[in-house]
Amino acid sequence: MNKKVLERFTVQSYESDFFCRLKPFFLQNHMQELAYKGSEFCGASYDQLREDDFFWALNRIHISVSEWPEWREELYLQSWSRAKQGPLWHRNFKMFREGEEDSPLMLGTSAWTMLNIADRSICRGTHGFNEDFHLEEDTLPFCSKIIVPKDIKMQDAGNHIVSFSELDTNGHANNCFYTQWAIDTLPFDYISTHILSDLRICYYHELQFGDNVQLQLGNDTKGKWYLQGMLGDTTCFLVEMQFIPTPQQ
Repeated sequence: MNKKVLERFTVQSYESDFFCRLKPFFLQNHMQELAYKGSEFCGASYDQLREDDFFWALNRIHISVSEWPEWREELYLQSWSRAKQGPLWHRNFKMFREGEEDSPLMLGTSAWTMLNIADRSICRGTHGFNEDFHLEEDTLPFCSKIIVPKDIKMQDAGNHIVSFSELDTNGHANNCFYTQWAIDTLPFDYISTHILSDLRICYYHELQFGDNVQLQLGNDTKGKWYLQGMLGDTTCFLVEMQFIPTPQQ
């Protein structure tokens, strides 16, 4: 029995940075959409959960990229449900070129929760999700919490006010924008000479229209950066990014 969903897509110009590489923000958009298709495939779609007053919320994500595809490239993105552990539903991803599934450009894993629309409480049931569709095929280890090393000093990196265009169908800031906010806090001289190779995000508290998020940024000497988003004393999200120098052409 097939337990995977597959999308074929072409990298568009508006999805590309000024090096003509696919932007992380748009990669995550493709992953999010395929995750919704995967949940429908498994019997717990967006619409089905809405009927029971629940919705899917991304809790954690981890993406590892060996090579960023370029504008006009045709790619395949694959996803499947890995397992359910407590309230977390783990979903895996793989991106590759045609005929090169064994040499993926990206591996990803994510953890989702079902939340009640009214009070945001966690659902611990299955709500129609067919657990026979779990596939024990790993990409990356299950997502874990991000811990900022004690020797890294987090410094003020300004603020961001959540806008209307950043809201999703659940009425809060779409999880893909957190990646964009994180990358946009980095110095231009750095981001223009380095490539993102690994991305991890933990989502702790949803953000809504008008929220004024205080940003704190820190990094080590080996290309690892951290961005923390705060509302008052509440940590709303934490991003960990690993960069490598751009290879010489």
